[in-house]
Amino acid sequence: MQGKVAFDTNIYIGIFNKGLHQKEIDGFNKVMYLLPPVLHKLWIGARGEAEIRHLIRFGNKFISLKRLVQPNTSTQILIGRTCQKLRSQRKLNPKQPRIYNDVCIALLARQIGATLVTENMADFEFIREIVDFKFRRTITDSI
Repeated sequence: MQGKVAFDTNIYIGIFNKGLHQKEIDGFNKVMYLLPPVLHKLWIGARGEAEIRHLIRFGNKFISLKRLVQPNTSTQILIGRTCQKLRSQRKLNPKQPRIYNDVCIALLARQIGATLVTENMADFEFIREIVDFKFRRTITDSI
């Protein structure tokens, strides 16, 4: 059976800009989902018309496959509760909530039962102290 995966923004940046993570994008043993905060972060970093056109095609492909994950009500509430707990532990600054996007990414992956693939283990380890979800470091490409 194919497992569900969702990639963090840093994985897509490695794929798009450097051709990295080829083992991760092998579609035979996984079903890939796109999380809106990841797409938003990619849009924020887009430079020039070619990158914008690429992101339009990229996002539309996930939409047509019905693999762009939309948060349900319980996930939205859990995101807020998780952020509050992180703030109370001084791991989230409400004036600059950098980790907020990672909370959304983690809990959207959790919502669909996907494993989040990332290079950013530290923030997700903080989040997993509050709420359980699956994540792992990316498979290293051999050169």
